[in-house]
Amino acid sequence: MTEIIPNFEDMQVVDKDGNFTPTWKNIMSSLVTFLQKNHSQEGLVSPQQTTSNINTLSTVRSVGSMIYNTDTNQYEICSLTSPTTAEFRTITTSKIVTI
Repeated sequence: MTEIIPNFEDMQVVDKDGNFTPTWKNIMSSLVTFLQKNHSQEGLVSPQQTTSNINTLSTVRSVGSMIYNTDTNQYEICSLTSPTTAEFRTITTSKIVTI
């Protein structure tokens, strides 16, 4: 299941006692949980998917997204392959050699 950032609700944030309304309490709880899942002390945590799932996510809407392929243990970035299609491609890095 893919987690999403909750939608903004243009409504009263707190009640007459200064407490979050039930809707905003849920939004804040969801947002904090999302941030905890996707960030760490070391930085951003990439979403992890299998090759099969990554292939179904390859849409123009995903262009620029980075994902960690758990089958290949590699990072992939989605890029356009034509004006109407896109695919995730493995990121190739080079090793720095010090002499």
